[in-house]
Amino acid sequence: MRTWAILLGGLLVWAGHFFALYGIGEFAGESAASRGAVLLLTASGLAADAVLAWRLLPLSRAGEFMRWRARVALGGLALSALAIVWQALPALIG
Repeated sequence: MRTWAILLGGLLVWAGHFFALYGIGEFAGESAASRGAVLLLTASGLAADAVLAWRLLPLSRAGEFMRWRARVALGGLALSALAIVWQALPALIG
């Protein structure tokens, strides 16, 4: 179970960010408060990705399977960070 949590951590952060942004877009409209909420949510999602990546660094020096698991998880975290920024851009620049 721990391996799945490590591998999918970044993707879970991304999914949470996506659903929260959908809720903001659906119910809050295009006000300044909703843009602030999007900014706060995006910053917290990126911070969560950074914390998860920082926690994975000791695993990258362990055995072969743990190194592989850490590399795959870091790839998922990088994808998550990119997707979080991409999803927030329309609300922040529009």
